[in-house]
Amino acid sequence: MDGSDAPDFHQKKRSAKKAPAKGKKKLAEKKKVINSYKYSGFLTSGERKTGSVKAATWGEAQFGLQREGLLELTIKQYKPWYAMEFGKSVPLETLLQVTRQLSSFSQAGIPAVRAISILAKTTEHKKMQQILEELVMDIEGGATLSESVSRHPHVFPSYYPTILSSAERSGDLVEALHSLNNYLERDLRSRRAVRSAMIYPIVLVSLTIVAIAVLSIVVLPRFQVFFNSLDVKLPVTTRMLLNSTHFVAQWWWLLGSGIAIFVVAFVAAARNLKTRMIIDRAVLSLPVFGGLARLVSIERFCRVLSTLVKTQVPLPDALELAGKATGNLVFQRAIAETRTRVLHGEGLADPLSEYKIFPIAAIQILRIGEESGQLQSQLHQAASFYSDELDHRMKNFTALLEPATLLFIGGGVGFVAVALVSAMYGIYSGVKA
Repeated sequence: MDGSDAPDFHQKKRSAKKAPAKGKKKLAEKKKVINSYKYSGFLTSGERKTGSVKAATWGEAQFGLQREGLLELTIKQYKPWYAMEFGKSVPLETLLQVTRQLSSFSQAGIPAVRAISILAKTTEHKKMQQILEELVMDIEGGATLSESVSRHPHVFPSYYPTILSSAERSGDLVEALHSLNNYLERDLRSRRAVRSAMIYPIVLVSLTIVAIAVLSIVVLPRFQVFFNSLDVKLPVTTRMLLNSTHFVAQWWWLLGSGIAIFVVAFVAAARNLKTRMIIDRAVLSLPVFGGLARLVSIERFCRVLSTLVKTQVPLPDALELAGKATGNLVFQRAIAETRTRVLHGEGLADPLSEYKIFPIAAIQILRIGEESGQLQSQLHQAASFYSDELDHRMKNFTALLEPATLLFIGGGVGFVAVALVSAMYGIYSGVKA
């Protein structure tokens, strides 16, 4: 082999190495997800313009519209009805794992965008991987971490971007991620407690429903035939059970359609501010769940406001962010109106006390903090107190689930038993007559 052959060999080797890279690039382009966004904004002439645009991310859509000269943009992602996401598209366990890893990277001094990029490559959950890649693209496009996170409300809780926003103001991302880690761990612990407490009652309820269905569909109709042959009326309880069974068997499609329409209407109503306010107010009025929802909102308000005051964020701005973290429109409206009164120099505790949604103890803690100049420490103590109170009530709630379910099952089984005994006693009376 002479020396002139060497360059050709190396050239072929280099081209062979480059080929897979091109293939990977094409594959990545194929995997790129295109989303639809609705926008509204103003042209430089002052004319309002609305429409829709397709882009891979929110930041890409914003950049393209800004290049067209649009100002004061409002951009929202929309999906067709068949692609709507109900509930959480990413499990809470996955979000907690990503938050914990992001906190570790932050403590190690790794920039957030690089840490998220690493997590996007190592996360096994496909949906979470896609969202992390979109976060990287948005941040590289000029968005802040809290802004990019807030564009995925089906994945990140309402308090998540709020706490990140406070960290961006204070520069303490490590502390914010640590707080988020604690929040998610507590939420996951509460959900697991409720889930484990519900397993046994759900099994009992399912078996009871099957037993009642078999008795109503198979056993009781035979009693009805026998009673008809004797020309005797069935007892009232037996007739009620049979009529209920016949109604469900005949109109099951109507019941199913009604439930589906109710679910769709509820989801649509929850997205409207007026109906959402009514729903949130109704939730706070519920006997057991209302107290839990109230404690969650109060604890989040105190915790986030304490963090923001500690990092010397102005109180009006801190109130705006803390109100969003509550996750309840009733609290948000009360805190927003309080913020306006704070700007007029009326203080914090007195305006909040007029809305009757904060307990007297919380108002007193805020008043003492204002008077002593130790608002941050008082808020921190209030957050710790309500956190412990919330854990205590959650334990009591899960402990009450099992006896309440047994009471419900006992009532159903007792009604069926009375219907059967009444039928047998009626047969005996009819034969004797």
